[in-house]
Amino acid sequence: MTASRWPLTKLPVIQGPMAGGYTTAELVAAVSNGGGLGSIGAGYMSPESLRTLIQKVKDLTTKPFAVNLFIPTSPAVDLPQVERMKKHLLPYYRQLGFESVPELAYDPGLFQKQFAVVLDEKVAAFSFTFGTLKPAEMSALKSQNVFVMGTATSVEEAEYLRKHGCDAVVAQGLEAGGHRGSFLNGKFPLVPALELVREISLKVKVPVIAAGGIVTADDLRKMLEAGACAVQIGTAFLVCHESGAAQEYRELLLKGKPEDTELIKGFTGRWARGLANRFSREMKVYDSDVPDYPIQHWLTTPLRKKAQESGRTEFQSLWSGQGLGSLRPCSVADYLATLTQ
Repeated sequence: MTASRWPLTKLPVIQGPMAGGYTTAELVAAVSNGGGLGSIGAGYMSPESLRTLIQKVKDLTTKPFAVNLFIPTSPAVDLPQVERMKKHLLPYYRQLGFESVPELAYDPGLFQKQFAVVLDEKVAAFSFTFGTLKPAEMSALKSQNVFVMGTATSVEEAEYLRKHGCDAVVAQGLEAGGHRGSFLNGKFPLVPALELVREISLKVKVPVIAAGGIVTADDLRKMLEAGACAVQIGTAFLVCHESGAAQEYRELLLKGKPEDTELIKGFTGRWARGLANRFSREMKVYDSDVPDYPIQHWLTTPLRKKAQESGRTEFQSLWSGQGLGSLRPCSVADYLATLTQ
């Protein structure tokens, strides 16, 4: 497959849908206005906030953009395990001014409410991770001619997504920042992006989008030559002027090196690549007893939110891919220009 097979935008570039407030309306619209596909990372957003953000993006661009959601998982809550984890987390919470670890707070129907907003707002593209959509959900998107993309970390997952109706598959290499999208048979593949793109493009009849460690025009070219129809870039957009990343986070990314990242479980209960910090290092000893995602995510959300508000990067989940060392702070337009040189 070649870049000419990418049907949505002038440039075969998708801005990674990073949840947590980083994909501002200005970032998403700037990517789309620049010829790429902007993406709203809406995994943790309330339905009301998501609707407002979609409408704000629409005010800033008439070009296509995507919304990304997390397929819900429903792990069994092991109360003794939760209590053990709360004891481990209490010292960190106290350092940020809490007297105790807040009780679990979540909405079990969040995905359905978010998905309803996506259908109401009739976006051009929709992507997801952690599994696949139900047939009725896929049909609802297809009835609106929405371009649907799922996340795969293996050939088997890519084929599964193809069979379930995805128009394209995001091949998430081991270098990719943020949560691993693995979802089949309890497996946790860690395949380099270039190798994964080659394997999927050869064995699965579906357009492939490369993700993981992609920053430069040379990275883009290599992925297209390997069989990708487009690339998905996350970390490089975090340091663009339009992103919602805090200055402390940006500075760590700009001075970081690939080896500064690691796979971390302690923040959310699901392996994710980010910059190592005090919390990730000290919590490693509990990796075998961390509650499953999203329970651990709920347990640490107030901690990470307060740490972000306080500029305490040692307690934040600083997701990052391995494309560090080539990042530079600039506008989205200037960064996109470097990809076409």
